[in-house]
Amino acid sequence: MLGPVTATNNGAEVLLGPPQQRTVLAALMLRPGRVVAVDELVDAVWGEHSPATARKAIQVYVSRLRRALPWLDLRSFSPGYRLDIGPEQIDLHRFRVLVREAGAATGDDARELLRQALAQWQGDVPLACLGDTPLARTVRPVLGEERLAALQRRIGLDMDAGRHLESVSELLSLTSTQPYRESVHALLMRALYRAGRSAEAVAAYHDLEARLERDLGTEPGAELRRLHAQILQRHTPVEPSRGGADVADIERINDVGQVTELLRKLARDAREVLAVHPDRQGSLAVLPYYLGELRRGRTTWRTIVHRRCLSRPDQIRYATRLHQAGDRHRVTDRPVQRMVLLDRRVAFVPCSPGQRDSGALVIRNAAVTATLAELFEHTWANTIDITPDTTTVSGLS
Repeated sequence: MLGPVTATNNGAEVLLGPPQQRTVLAALMLRPGRVVAVDELVDAVWGEHSPATARKAIQVYVSRLRRALPWLDLRSFSPGYRLDIGPEQIDLHRFRVLVREAGAATGDDARELLRQALAQWQGDVPLACLGDTPLARTVRPVLGEERLAALQRRIGLDMDAGRHLESVSELLSLTSTQPYRESVHALLMRALYRAGRSAEAVAAYHDLEARLERDLGTEPGAELRRLHAQILQRHTPVEPSRGGADVADIERINDVGQVTELLRKLARDAREVLAVHPDRQGSLAVLPYYLGELRRGRTTWRTIVHRRCLSRPDQIRYATRLHQAGDRHRVTDRPVQRMVLLDRRVAFVPCSPGQRDSGALVIRNAAVTATLAELFEHTWANTIDITPDTTTVSGLS
């Protein structure tokens, strides 16, 4: 049913007759184990324009289906017919079971279940061989919506796993078939942004905006406008907020590759501007933070980092000009009032609101700290742990 309405016997396709006869079978398969009245079957095949011989024609179609599919338990029950068949034998029901199971799962498990569910489809059009029967016109949009919802969730999970480039390709194809579906375009914009193609993400928004105005006389909804604004401000949320600082105040980059590239850029740019004097203006302190949640209130982070910078200045080496690491992570000309979150393991936090280029690179775990040490070729001799209960100095070399 998720494609042409077909049946197989030992791997060989069975001839099911004309669209009207296949429509009767589809109507029965949509409600396995339940009686479908003859009048309902008439409506499924002809709607309001049924011929005078419609009820007799239904009897003929059922008789032919019994001969074509002798293993099916298709019985007459007043006021119609009942098809007793295991739901697992029908692709539509297998699809729905897998989608329900995916709804209760997370991460890789959910993605695999959705992949299996979508594999039940044979093409994009359900009930493809039923022509323009009333049943096809009614059910196709419903099944199409179910497929699109499952596909969007699977793509979202792919993006969460860092598969942004693959998602971009798939979403470009999907938006061509869903030119007005804002949720699909939002996924494309997020995928482009996470893949480092922010200009294309903005262009995708303007393309949709122009299409909606030209074709429908409307404009993108509030959610898509908000996403567009966040991309312009480089504050794009890449996953749902789980509390803590306001999403609008955090730039989130979930791709580990992007984080690594940022660190490499920072390493190249900072090697020539390493400063050994703790009072150097526009300096950057590197501090590991191993315990607790990284996403705390931004005011709390500024207070903690600023206090540590002031209390242990002799134990920190500094690098200047974080803004040279690239425009995406540039510290703006106005006083910094936000925290930039990188991969939920690294964050830039301003040490003092009054110093626009001053801040701390806060690192949540030892693995990232070791990566930094390797990238900087051990040129940073020491860092300071800003865990609330200790000021332990950690050597990077």
